[in-house]
Amino acid sequence: MSDRLCDMINKSALLHKRIMTRVLQKYDLTYAQYQVLKTIQDHPGLSAKEMLIYLDSDKATLSGILYRLEKSVMINRKVDANDRRLMHLFLTHKSEAIINSVKEHEEECEKNLTKGLRNRETRIFQDAFQTIIDNQNEQLRARIKKMEEALNE
Repeated sequence: MSDRLCDMINKSALLHKRIMTRVLQKYDLTYAQYQVLKTIQDHPGLSAKEMLIYLDSDKATLSGILYRLEKSVMINRKVDANDRRLMHLFLTHKSEAIINSVKEHEEECEKNLTKGLRNRETRIFQDAFQTIIDNQNEQLRARIKKMEEALNE
């Protein structure tokens, strides 16, 4: 067993994805599709371009996911009043019901994850983990900025 922090984070994320994939199968959703739905729920009306930033995905992958979600009546695209090229993304009643149902599974999963931990320990872990995520995002932004500067030279 590896005790390196990055390996542990990766292993935990992979295990969570496997658990959630099994839950999502009964709704005929992939994990990636569910992440898109949750992002739209958190930011109703965002555009596909904005979605790319939130999910750190590529355009082709996201386009395919959005197409399948729209085809299965999980999302609606609405044309921007000021720019007809811009489409805003919204959930349908069908997808909202599914998200609410899946959230119950996520809450149960979180209870299982924190079993044996005191509330204080859980909060400390969450704070520490958020700091790790913030640090990773900062590193990523710095690398992207450096790459953009190199391209502009």
